[in-house]
Amino acid sequence: MKTLDMTEFHTGGGGISKLRKALLDTPDTKLKKHTGFIKPFFIGNAFTKLYGFTLAEVLITLGIIGIVAALTLPTLIQKQNDAENIAKLKKNYSILSQALVKSQLKLGFFETWDIVDVSGQNPEGGGTPANMKKVYEIIKPELKVIKECEDKAGCWHKGITKDLNGNPVIARDSVGIGSGILIFKLADGSNISIDDHGPGNLVHMGSNYNKSTYVFWVDVNGDKRPNIIGRDIFLFILTNKGLVPAGIDDSTKCKSAPLYYGAACTAKVLAEGKIDY
Repeated sequence: MKTLDMTEFHTGGGGISKLRKALLDTPDTKLKKHTGFIKPFFIGNAFTKLYGFTLAEVLITLGIIGIVAALTLPTLIQKQNDAENIAKLKKNYSILSQALVKSQLKLGFFETWDIVDVSGQNPEGGGTPANMKKVYEIIKPELKVIKECEDKAGCWHKGITKDLNGNPVIARDSVGIGSGILIFKLADGSNISIDDHGPGNLVHMGSNYNKSTYVFWVDVNGDKRPNIIGRDIFLFILTNKGLVPAGIDDSTKCKSAPLYYGAACTAKVLAEGKIDY
């Protein structure tokens, strides 16, 4: 094999062409075969330099990544929270519905129940109406209740419940929604508040039911925020057809009702499986 003196190829111009020609002139066919790879590794008469990023370029890139993350992470976190809340909502709806259906074995059909009217027949000085307590005591064995409160704080999240517009729903702090109510906590962390309403209020909840009845406010994530109707607090209404989600008869009330704004979104959330309003 021919011996090459490499020193002559590192000086003067045309180093690449001289080296390539010398290699091609060698009788070693294997070496000739690979001479095509020589050129990419040389520039002029020196080996190719390896280039990297400067510190400024790295910092700028990291800054851009940080900005994008700051813009997208809140949305991703909100979607994850919504998905968890919807799953809990479906679970609570199923449990409550089954418990109320079984209660008919002792109390008769829903439409025959003696519901306390909303015209001021709640106990004097507060407390929970006797008929409401009777219904609760019957459904209680079907639920995993860990604590119950009769029209007082202790079973609802701390602070004021707000509607979908961010307005306070009721002035009483840390108590469920309504007055003359019964609130209880479940083992899974959900809080439930029972109240009674007549047809005049039910229509604002997206229901056409024409009798006074019980409604069930479900805070699916319990004491955690945001504690907003339509976000983590949802409403169900007891009718002659059983427990139905608010908004079942009029979905337009989801974002147009003057009372409990956002309550009538429950049916929409269950039907679509998402919270996108």
